[in-house]
Amino acid sequence: MATALPAAAAADTPCEDLAGTTIDAADIGLPTSGAQVTSARESTQGATAPYCLVEGRIAPVDPEAPDIRFRVNLPTAWNGKAVHFGGGGYNGTVVAGTGSVPSAPVGTATPLQQGYATFGSDSGHSSTVHPGGSFALIEESLVNFAYAALKKTRDVAVSLIEAHYERAPEQTYFVGSSQGGREGLTVAQRFPTDYDGVFSRVPVVNFTGQQLFVNALAEPILTGGWIDPAGVDLLHATTLATCDGLDGLEDGIISRPQNCHVDFQALLCEAGEATGCLTQAQIDVVEQFHAPMVLDYPLANGVPGYPGFPVGGEGNDWRQWVMGANGNPGFTVSLGADFIRYFVAQDPDFDTVGFDPNAPEWRERILAVSEMVDATDPDLSAFAASGGKLILQENLGDNGRSALAGLDYHASVVETLGKGRTDKFFRAYAVPKADHGGGAGPNDVDWLEILDRWAADGEAPRDVVLQERGTDRTRPACEWPTWSRYFRGDVDDAASFRCMKAPGFKG
Repeated sequence: MATALPAAAAADTPCEDLAGTTIDAADIGLPTSGAQVTSARESTQGATAPYCLVEGRIAPVDPEAPDIRFRVNLPTAWNGKAVHFGGGGYNGTVVAGTGSVPSAPVGTATPLQQGYATFGSDSGHSSTVHPGGSFALIEESLVNFAYAALKKTRDVAVSLIEAHYERAPEQTYFVGSSQGGREGLTVAQRFPTDYDGVFSRVPVVNFTGQQLFVNALAEPILTGGWIDPAGVDLLHATTLATCDGLDGLEDGIISRPQNCHVDFQALLCEAGEATGCLTQAQIDVVEQFHAPMVLDYPLANGVPGYPGFPVGGEGNDWRQWVMGANGNPGFTVSLGADFIRYFVAQDPDFDTVGFDPNAPEWRERILAVSEMVDATDPDLSAFAASGGKLILQENLGDNGRSALAGLDYHASVVETLGKGRTDKFFRAYAVPKADHGGGAGPNDVDWLEILDRWAADGEAPRDVVLQERGTDRTRPACEWPTWSRYFRGDVDDAASFRCMKAPGFKG
């Protein structure tokens, strides 16, 4: 573990005295009307040692926009470093900052327990006041969600850390999963000197392409393509039977789904069949789910559309994310509908089923949103020049968003900066089988410790081992585009596998 700085001396400003503190708008890097601490008190909730729990608000420029509500946790035994926690979904809830880093093994001390100052926000809206994506009807709220709240929250938090400890953090990291993963890539791209390291797990990196893609699944699902649980089980069994052994071991883990070519048409029901098969409408949905969506025009940073999803995740949470229940689409499809309704059409009553993103009347707005929200800028040269380090974890069995989008992003950075230059600061890992939440197979490792050693001590990641929750099974975390193949020995031991060279995904 990286060497921690000595604990801070007595705080310059006692905890309770931080209440009522104001931060001038001029001290915040993007436009606001200033910030104020609404409460500050000693606490031990969510930690094993006392800390100062600071809560407050950052006022908007537009009086119609909501405040950004934030929280900063200042441990008594501070290690001299800070962690900014990202959000999830459409945000709207203040991030507590007392929990674990995504993918941390069970029992790992949280950053706050380790002595990190931690902070987060609601990104500039409340999910109870503005449910779904309705906050996007207010332009400042949309910009805050896209990127601005991240900078504003960071600047306010660092000011309070400096006030309390009489010095700034030696290292500041960002950690996040899903929406928080997108936010991590966003800060590396937009605010490259603010963070020493970023851990981004399963990011919704191509946010616009993702929402357009999943929304397009609604119409075929609602018009005969919905698949019941038995049909989903059939898909899972077929995929495993076709591809499970391609990595040298039949263990329920498909290590290299880009080599997995399933003939879904072979599942077509014959005349008179009603079980153990799929209709053509259902197969069409499956094939659409796995196929790339190419728009008639590029999104921000030249992204052509969305890459589709790899096979192999049908046995995870496909019902939750894609198929839903009782003939209705799942959660990720409903998020796509909210995006069309509020971000693009800006009409709460807009009918999103059958929405055509290629229609000329929508292109300008879609591109404007893409420029704001998508974290696809491949030029990370400023982040690299500032000494920043970036770790990306993609879960290949994720049905909440496609791992291929993040791996495509990594490929774009390599193409822009070159592999040698990219490898010095950016490492990507593709984890077989793991789902959106990180379950279903070996997935867990303390990425914050690895990131801290890299950023603070210059020790680049190597021989990373993933642990499966609740079992002793481990697998190597292979750096993309290598993949894990079984050779010999204990099938539950990472040492029995090798990371093999392979070409990257092409979608």
